[in-house]
Amino acid sequence: MIIEITIFLFCAIFLFGIWFLIVKRPTKLSAENYKKYSAKILNTKYLDPAHAILESHKIFVAAISTICTEKRLTSAQKVSRFAKQFPNERKIWQLHRLRNELAHEVEVEVLKTQAELARREFIRALRALL
Repeated sequence: MIIEITIFLFCAIFLFGIWFLIVKRPTKLSAENYKKYSAKILNTKYLDPAHAILESHKIFVAAISTICTEKRLTSAQKVSRFAKQFPNERKIWQLHRLRNELAHEVEVEVLKTQAELARREFIRALRALL
């Protein structure tokens, strides 16, 4: 009898944990966070183009981090968790690669128009998470 009660309690706790992870975990960006992070991304227009892309990407990942509860993920892992929800998934990955190139390579040229496009694409991806 005690074994059956113990098994029942273990199963109930396990099912509650699964339910909590699936149902209660926020998977959408709040409107407040969307506005906050979109404004920050837009403010990168005052930076030089290369720095603007680096900052926009950092802000984009920070926005995703508000709904991604796992702490020790790389920015690529965080983006991949939500990539299928982005209408511009391909463009986001291109921008991620560009960000990596800017961060790790020397003398990478970035045009002002590329930085503007990056801002628009990051905001568009965030809008899809609302």
